[in-house]
Amino acid sequence: MARIIPMVSSSIRPSPSLTCSLFMFCNTCAPSRRFAYLATAAPQSHFFGLKASSKIRRGEGRTIATGNMAQASTAATQESLFDWVKKDKRRMLHVVYRVGDLDRTIKFYTECIGMKLLRKRDIPEERYTNAFLGYGPEDSHFVIELTYTNYDIRAGFGHFGIAVEDVAKTVELIKAKGGKVNREPGPVKGGSTVIAFVEDPDGYKFELLERGATPEPLCQVMLRVGDLDHSISFYEKAFGMDLLCKQDNPEYKYTTAMIGYGSEDKNCVLELTYNYGITEYDKGNAYAQISIGTNDVYRTAEAVKIFGGKVTREPGPLPGINTKITACLDPDGWKTVFVDNIDFLKELE
Repeated sequence: MARIIPMVSSSIRPSPSLTCSLFMFCNTCAPSRRFAYLATAAPQSHFFGLKASSKIRRGEGRTIATGNMAQASTAATQESLFDWVKKDKRRMLHVVYRVGDLDRTIKFYTECIGMKLLRKRDIPEERYTNAFLGYGPEDSHFVIELTYTNYDIRAGFGHFGIAVEDVAKTVELIKAKGGKVNREPGPVKGGSTVIAFVEDPDGYKFELLERGATPEPLCQVMLRVGDLDHSISFYEKAFGMDLLCKQDNPEYKYTTAMIGYGSEDKNCVLELTYNYGITEYDKGNAYAQISIGTNDVYRTAEAVKIFGGKVTREPGPLPGINTKITACLDPDGWKTVFVDNIDFLKELE
């Protein structure tokens, strides 16, 4: 039985999104910052927060010189890893979360929101079963990985975004199938994009976004963070993502940022939300992680460490299937698993 803890603070972002739901409609969208810092004229020591000094006091020369050399070495390592991260072939692969009744959830996703069951995997030695659902094959689409086990949804996790061509029609279908509608179809506050919010049988919220045909209907994963600028910096440097859009909503006391590996109309992106004055959230255990593909899990782990993340599983092959992975936490404790691109494709054969 799921236990959903309501958000009691009035400063928590309300369910109806304001703007920034669609990258293409956000008038504050920033241009790509993929190589922004590489093009700057500022010295690398300035970029990484190091203070260069041409003065060495008598008697302290050896210590200061050694310190400056260490700082320069660290800056060079950061620069090298940042450059590699930006060139690495990365794509968001899966979002993983727990459900209480696998067959019931599969039925809702396939009949109400148009997903396809791609595969199921039973792992009896670990006492759980996985199901993979999405709008296209895993080698080219972002998909959902459901795990059947006990779970507890808390306030930290936000919602998923799904692009549909007709929000009202989708909502009517969900109602007919017994689904729960949290917000009826209508224009987003402060904009013209038609949205609605619905809830699946396990209590996970989905924002329906009305737009034309798109190659990636599963387009958003929203997570709440305690320091938005710090999170953006981490995802840009350690994960190689781009800041696509940032929107402040003072009337409702929250700020959002869209980050990812490409525009939201063609890719799934992360929507990071900062609610004014809230720096920590109870995450529960329902939402598990996002999986991202990489060409090198070992260098990925290096980058995560040097740019302030925490590696929770050192890079290497998984027992039994030999797929190389590494796992880490962002500054807010949200988990990401990086998967070797070649090994991932072998799993799908």
